[in-house]
Amino acid sequence: MASGPERTGVADLRAGGLMSQAAARLTDAGSETARLDAELLVSHAFGRDRTWLHAYPDATLDEEGALDLEAWVERRAAGEPVAYIRGFKEWFGLRVATDRRALIPRPETELLAESAIAEIAARLVRDDRVVWVWDVATGGGAVALALALRFRAALALGRMRLVASDLSPDALELASENLATHGVEQLVTLQVSDLLGADEAGPGASDQPLRADLVTANLPYVSTAEVDAAPGSLAYEPRLALDGGPDGLDVLRRVTSPAAQWLAPGGHLFVETSSGQVNRAVDAFERGGLVTRVARSAELGATVVAGRRPT
Repeated sequence: MASGPERTGVADLRAGGLMSQAAARLTDAGSETARLDAELLVSHAFGRDRTWLHAYPDATLDEEGALDLEAWVERRAAGEPVAYIRGFKEWFGLRVATDRRALIPRPETELLAESAIAEIAARLVRDDRVVWVWDVATGGGAVALALALRFRAALALGRMRLVASDLSPDALELASENLATHGVEQLVTLQVSDLLGADEAGPGASDQPLRADLVTANLPYVSTAEVDAAPGSLAYEPRLALDGGPDGLDVLRRVTSPAAQWLAPGGHLFVETSSGQVNRAVDAFERGGLVTRVARSAELGATVVAGRRPT
């Protein structure tokens, strides 16, 4: 039987050598993040994190692990996202399961979660009313998961209600798995719906037709042309979660137009967008009758537009 390196085509099974070989292969394939990708895949093969990997560069991977790693590197070289290869993404301090059923959570979306958390926390201390929150286009459920974990006690006590919806049943299945993994599946209501207008009863229709105090929406905002031309990772993710139409804002307009109808008086709608789309997004919010403000994070490279329904 051939030895491990001969069978796998890998010359060095030590962690440091594996990182160098993987990075070289991914650089040749045109990856702009070859070193990071290599570190993530090699550390995954060892079942460790990147910190451990750098502390033990002489650790040796077994033959089976080397075969797996070789296959993962080739998948990444073909353009498949590392998050799909590993099956998870570290996001907002959480380990979120990822696969081709839903968009991979981005660092930019952390600003959306932070903005929502701040608004919910303020409402919970303001009075004793139940706070209704609706996470629209939840995808794999990353934002809903962050909110459920942060406000677990409020949800359990009935001080807050959280609905997460998506047009894709497959995406909602992944969201359900993520919520269950973190032990909060009983605290979030999942429903299939197309943005804000599909369900005449609105959020929480199963028991009370109340309007939402807060709506979060990580909508598709990449233009159709950009999606068509996108190489690598974007080609693997669901087009439904990416394509925002000719200027990237078609879906956003579909949310902002009926938003005042679905928000309670004084309610807020938070939408993630790109910096180049802010002015058009603000215009769409104001046409929908909402008072607008913009939050930006230079660190995350993120922009969130918040619209408030007048009281």
